[in-house]
Amino acid sequence: MPRTLLLAFNLVIFLARNAEAQTALPVVEDVEWMTFRDHCRQLIQSLKKAGSPLPTRTLRALTPLLDRRADGPEAASAVQKLLDGHCLLGVSINPESRVKAARGPASVVLHQDRPTLALIKVHNEGGVTHALHVQGPELIGAGERGSDCWLEARLETSAPFAAELSGRRVEYRVLRLTPRQFGKREATFQFDVGQGTQDLGFRAEVPILFTIRKAD
Repeated sequence: MPRTLLLAFNLVIFLARNAEAQTALPVVEDVEWMTFRDHCRQLIQSLKKAGSPLPTRTLRALTPLLDRRADGPEAASAVQKLLDGHCLLGVSINPESRVKAARGPASVVLHQDRPTLALIKVHNEGGVTHALHVQGPELIGAGERGSDCWLEARLETSAPFAAELSGRRVEYRVLRLTPRQFGKREATFQFDVGQGTQDLGFRAEVPILFTIRKAD
């Protein structure tokens, strides 16, 4: 294995051991490497442009992987492990378009009235190209505001993203979170790709407890 790739894999292991962590998200197999590589490059640039770049250590490990044209399966697996460590949530869509969601390894500290970007990993086994939706009892909808609805949650749809999913087996999306209260608050995130696509047993719902710092 080339020395640069070996160093990147070693850094993957180091970062995984030092992640803040809940449960690691599963690595998706049979990923079309060149398309996935371009998607990840666009994701990195989008986060940088938005003022929320990935940590330097992660970028240092990603760079040699994303420069490769060969070793697709190994590189795709290593890239996922690096990016997954920064995912707040994971969403999976089965061949019947049923949606499940899970807590990702990342933790985020929110700031009252200030947007924070969080990553979502989408495993799209069904090749769905509908829009991914997020809602929940604590999430602020159109015209809603109150003690129960305190968190604005919006999926980024500006370039390089779109409202609809790409249909690729795996992609990463950006969720913009803006809390309107402070303190310890729990929010439940419910995902779907259209009416009737939530998995049975409420497995498309994920509650997350946040720490929100008071606005200055």
